[in-house]
Amino acid sequence: MHPRVVAVATAVPPHRYAQETLLEMAGRDRQREAFFLNSDIRYRHLYFEPGFRGGETLDEMNERARRGALEIGGRALRCLMQRAGLAPGEIHFLATTTCTVTLCPQLDTLFIRDLSLGPCIQRAHIGDSGCASAMVALQAAWNHVRAYPNHRAVIAAVEICSAAYYRDGSVESAIGEAIFADGAGALCLAGGDGRPGFEVLAHHTVIRPEYLHLMGFEFPGGYRRLVLSKDVRQIGAQMLAQLTREMLRAHALQRSDIRFWILHAAGRKVLDNAQAALGLSDEDMAFSRAVLRDYGNMSSATVLFVLERVIESGLPRQGDLAVMAALGPGFAAEGALLEWRG
Repeated sequence: MHPRVVAVATAVPPHRYAQETLLEMAGRDRQREAFFLNSDIRYRHLYFEPGFRGGETLDEMNERARRGALEIGGRALRCLMQRAGLAPGEIHFLATTTCTVTLCPQLDTLFIRDLSLGPCIQRAHIGDSGCASAMVALQAAWNHVRAYPNHRAVIAAVEICSAAYYRDGSVESAIGEAIFADGAGALCLAGGDGRPGFEVLAHHTVIRPEYLHLMGFEFPGGYRRLVLSKDVRQIGAQMLAQLTREMLRAHALQRSDIRFWILHAAGRKVLDNAQAALGLSDEDMAFSRAVLRDYGNMSSATVLFVLERVIESGLPRQGDLAVMAALGPGFAAEGALLEWRG
């Protein structure tokens, strides 16, 4: 029996903004207009008040990221515990991840404090693995439950991407401000739990270090400045196709055996290219495109929003297979093969 996803929960900041509103707040110009209004994004939740114009000091930005992460991350985890029927002392392992919130001690210890988790809980923080880091955290939680089948492991991906907006007039900065959003996702894995859920059968990783320069952050003056090459759209899709091909081959499966595609909603063009590279239908892409439309790209948390949508749809049936995958700096594609168990 493989570790099973027994609950998923998400949370976002209270303020939801239409793309048109955010364009005006950012300062409308032809470059921003092209990115904001052609993104297939309608709304994003961001951890700042209406009328926000930026201009924060580094200290103010970091403090906003900290407050936002603890608020929405805490809400996602409390909702998860309620859905999974877990008391604080029944969580044996916690893996947190973020690439937009700088703290020491990191989120794992702060959530242990705020949620009164047990003092003997094992924990790990997966830092700065970008949009793929929820998948890396899932690997850590999966390994723990494989080693301790009676344990329950939780992951929390928390991103305040609005604390990484950097206005220097570059195309990359404009794209980042047009698509990235704030959100938190949490997931619980258990071993011998009989509740319905996706069993995580296997993980697979493809890392192409020759593309390290294509994605990540630079830190001028301590601020985060997005590095995001236009080549990511095509290379990322090719890597997702490679990851899927290798993972399916290892389990003697065909692409047609996969019922659900739980793909990180990175952006419109990344999803378009991934759909073409994987040979998927519009129906296959519907969950990822819906999350992009309603929330934007919340970095590592996004793929957990897609997973939640698939589960809450009520569509998974006994034996249905799913591929869950995300891209991140490194340059890496991280994926997992799932099977629904009723």
